[in-house]
Order: sequence, then structure tokens, then C-alpha cells
Amino acid sequence: MREFNIISNLKIYWVIIIFMIGLMIGGLIEDQTDTPRYMILIHFMFVAIVSSLLLIYPKKETDAVKSMLVFSSASYFYVMFLMYPETSLNIILAALVPSIAILFFHRVLFYILSVLNILFAAGIFSYIRFIDQGKVYDYIYNDFYGNIISFLGSQGILFFVFLLTRKRVERVRGYYEQMQQTERLQTTGQLAAAVAHEIRNPITVVNGFLQLYKEDKRIPEDVKQHFGLMLDELNAAEQVIDDFLSLAKPRNEKTEKVDVQETLHSVVDLLSSYALINNIAFSISLKEDVYIQCSTIEFKQLLVNILKNSIEAMPHGGTIIISAGKIGRSLLIRITDSGIGMTKEEVKLLGTPFYSLKSRGTGLGLMICFNIVEKHQGKIQFTSQKNKGTTVSLQFPASY
Repeated sequence: MREFNIISNLKIYWVIIIFMIGLMIGGLIEDQTDTPRYMILIHFMFVAIVSSLLLIYPKKETDAVKSMLVFSSASYFYVMFLMYPETSLNIILAALVPSIAILFFHRVLFYILSVLNILFAAGIFSYIRFIDQGKVYDYIYNDFYGNIISFLGSQGILFFVFLLTRKRVERVRGYYEQMQQTERLQTTGQLAAAVAHEIRNPITVVNGFLQLYKEDKRIPEDVKQHFGLMLDELNAAEQVIDDFLSLAKPRNEKTEKVDVQETLHSVVDLLSSYALINNIAFSISLKEDVYIQCSTIEFKQLLVNILKNSIEAMPHGGTIIISAGKIGRSLLIRITDSGIGMTKEEVKLLGTPFYSLKSRGTGLGLMICFNIVEKHQGKIQFTSQKNKGTTVSLQFPASY
């Protein structure tokens, strides 16, 4: 989700950035009669770099630009601390360096900056203690241990703020994604309710007449040979309509205590012929007998859809590995294939209406899978690498 896809956010950003650039320029042009020329040039270079990155960031919100902006800003604070030791405020800015990563909600950058900041501080405090000895950094040397405690305290506070901010951002992001999924399902359901019945009626009529003509002896056999293909295509269209209707009006299937091991073997037996045709074998690993409370029909439908996708993703054959076991009070099922895999962008779009990687796919199968998992308080996660395969993780509350 882009941070500046709303005009009001962009306006606020420009106001803040112009103010910050103004402050940096003000610090640069302040009376520096006694400042060596090379220090002024270094100061100017960092102001130019940071200002440029701040100006281009809204147009290129990439990880590369974000990383350059974070590290150049951190370097700017470090350089100011070293070049202008008489300004005691610089030590505070250096202590707050990890907060730059918090502004971008970037976990890796925060950890890197925190480690670098502690290492930098250790080097600076050692230099002041054993070499400088208060000649330049007297305000730090005169209260040496107090400054160390304050610095470490600031890092602890920043880490605490980061954890709270990260959890809140993750909750908001999860809520946003859930709202998007709900809107997709509502849109698909409304579309299904509007057109499914109207499409099914003429298909049923055509299907009936084709079956009638297929038995008519007056029609030549060379004409009838196309009827089978036509009926198959109509049945495929009927299946799509059924998928639409199941999204529009989900069935309230009866829940019961389902034996996961028995159900997995049943589904694998059902698909074994289809897998064998594609030169694919199943490997099942169950650590213990596990049960879940759900609809047997829907659970089987979920497994069939996922295993069929795995089979169709392995054009060169191979082995599909299925494992299941308890993790705490939950059941975890993993289905791993060695197929064509997906990119991160493709994984994010899974479950979207009409999005499918198959040439004739509708994307409704996975939408139904997401619905079934959500209906039974479960979780579904896809982990994939292009040309290396995909792992589907299904997690449900275990039944005792």
C-alpha cells in the first residue's frame, strides 16, 4: 500500500519536508566564519543528498530509495555530531537515529540502525573517555556515565515504541486486507446473484436438447461426434455457475468432528488417478491422530482444490508432500509441490475474483478455499518461489 496515494497525505508531507529542508539550509548558512572550508562542503553535500531524496521519495516509494534516505539521514546526524562538537543537541539527534526507520515502518532498517547506533556510540564514548578526556566533548566527559545511561535508555524507549508501532501497523494492515477481501466477496456475490440464474436457464435448455439429439438416430454419426465436446463445455460452464452461487449464497453445512488423517487419505485416493496421469506421486506424513470441528464436505472441497492446483502446477511430474500435525492447540497442514511456483506479486493476488494463473481459470476455486478457511476460524498462507514450488499452510483449531 503506497503511503502517498491520498492527496491530503501528500500535502502534509510537502509542508513538513519544506520546513525540514529550510531548517537544514538555515544550519548550513549560519555564520561559520571559523569553520574550515572542507567541513562546510561536507555539510552542504549531506544537506543536498538528504533534501534530494526527500523530494523524490513520494514519486519513487521503493525500498532502494527508502534505504538511501534512511542511511543518508543517519549519516547526516553522525557527521553533525562529529563536525560540530560544541552543539550539545547533536548527541540527542544521534541517539534518535533509529527513529528514522520507525517513520517508514521498516523492521530490517530499524534493527540495522539500532545495531550501528550502539556500535557508533560505543566508539564515541571510548574515544571521549580515553583520548579526548573532555578537551572537546567536555559536556559528555563531565557526566560520562550519566550520558551512557541516558543513551542506552533512549535506545530502549525507541525499541519499545517500535514494537508498539509495528503491532499497530500490522493490525491496521490486516484489517485493511480483510476489508478488501470482504469487498471482493460482496462484489462477486452480487454479480453471481444477478447473472447466474439467467445464464443457467439457457445452458440447461441447450444441454437438454444436445442430449436428446445425441440419441436421435436420424442425425449422422459424423455430426454427433461433436456433441460430446459441446456437452463437456456446457458442464464446465455449469461448474463455474455453481462456484458463483456458492459464493453468493454459502451453504450452511453441518459441522462435525472430522478425522484429518482419514479425510486426507480419502482425498488423495480420489485424486491419485489424476495425479498418476501427470506422473505425480503423493507423500503423506501425519505425526499423530488429529481432529478438527468443521464440515466434512467443505474440508474435502478445500483439500481437493488445493491438491488439484498443486498437480496442475507440476507439468514435469514430481512428488507432492503432505504433512499434518499439532502445533499448540492448532492443527497445521502443509501441502508442498515442486512446480512452477509464483512471484510475491502473484501470491498477493491469490483469492482475488477472476484472478487465475491457469489459461482457463476463473479464480473462484481459491476464493471458495479462502471462504471455507475463514468460516471455520482457520488461516491459509501461501509461500512460493518462481520455478521452485509452492507450500500451502492450513491452520485450524484442533478438536479434542
